[in-house]
Amino acid sequence: MDTKRVAPDPIAVLRGHRASVTASCFHSTKPVLFTGDAEGELRIWDLLRYKTLSSSSPAAGVIAIATIPSFENKILRIEYIHWKVILFNIFSQGRDGTVKCWEFVDGALSRQPLLTVKTNAYHFCKLDLVKNTLCSPQIGESKPTNTYQNEMDTVIVQGINISNENRESSQKSSDIQEGIHEEIYSFSGCSSHHSSMADTASISPLCSVQGRMLMAVAGEETSVVEIWDIDNGEQVEHLQLPYSDSNGKMAASSTKSRGMCMALKAFHPLGEKGFLSILAGYEDGSIAWWDMRNPKLPVTSVRFHSEPVLCLDVDKDCISGVSGAADDKIVFFSLDYDKGMCILNKEISLSHSGISDVSIRGDSRIVVTAGWDHRVRVYDYRRKKPLAILKYHSATVTSVSYSNDCKLFASSSEDGTIALWSLYPPSTTQSNNSL
Repeated sequence: MDTKRVAPDPIAVLRGHRASVTASCFHSTKPVLFTGDAEGELRIWDLLRYKTLSSSSPAAGVIAIATIPSFENKILRIEYIHWKVILFNIFSQGRDGTVKCWEFVDGALSRQPLLTVKTNAYHFCKLDLVKNTLCSPQIGESKPTNTYQNEMDTVIVQGINISNENRESSQKSSDIQEGIHEEIYSFSGCSSHHSSMADTASISPLCSVQGRMLMAVAGEETSVVEIWDIDNGEQVEHLQLPYSDSNGKMAASSTKSRGMCMALKAFHPLGEKGFLSILAGYEDGSIAWWDMRNPKLPVTSVRFHSEPVLCLDVDKDCISGVSGAADDKIVFFSLDYDKGMCILNKEISLSHSGISDVSIRGDSRIVVTAGWDHRVRVYDYRRKKPLAILKYHSATVTSVSYSNDCKLFASSSEDGTIALWSLYPPSTTQSNNSL
């Protein structure tokens, strides 16, 4: 008797795109999915009825879609007035060398982008948005463990600067001020505990800036990683790998040293290690880890893959992650902040080469990958063991993404479909903890 389990089917399949679906992203709080395709069409899907809410006019092909959940559809009360914090809800990265920021309102995107960032980058490396930057302490600054102090005494909303110096001294105004602190504090998802941090040579100005919305993207020079301030559309930092000359001496950076930057992951771990970090995967199969306290040199560089690195993800604690490449394996690794090392934990060999995308579930229990062989693979992230191979798509799977409640993930494909899956859902307690 054959006891082999049959792979489950998707709970729903979304059809409507006329071209290869290249990107997908869930809304952080609503049953909504955003997708984009190779012809530039952006679609918004209602996940309760599995219907299209709206779609945009085709433009340049979409490479990536991303959101900043901390700022979606939030309302702040400031000096008796309600201000809506739109702050670029949805980001679409196009093949025309631009990143566009859209407002998501009433089930549709704004007709015109709120901001267009011209990166002049014409390749296929997906952007990544920096998470948890709002509460980052300044260099050398120690935050008390029992108070938020005056870290947010000046609040900037839609370009309006409201300082405590202009606040009324009444108790009512004081109550409002406390409400602002509490609301913004909850946006960031940061802990109130901050340890003291030592000064580091060659400090990047990014480390001492609070509340910035930052984006990491491969630059016009394809081996260079650029960091953009997306509030004002300005490039604020660039990361360029050094290389060794014929004598082994470190020399200036070279576009030929590692090849193109193919994958990016930006993250902002909390606690004493809480500075902006970037993982960049390159064409030669190497991965570089950057700490923005010293943007001139990476913390470390490793080569886990023999082919171009195509995707990276790190877990919720920012201490380990997964990489996929054009070779026939996926790699589980960990980040040692004390030693400045990226450590190989385990390699899992694949029967077919090519992983387009990888996504670690929000509770760091499950990880899924998108394969060139039309398969979606599911792994136990903690045990680093395969759980399932999902066979639905008839062409390369281009992206995978998890919903914020960890109950659903989407896989998009060159066959023009998006499959929705519900496998190994977390318990109610786990789900609530992941939000």
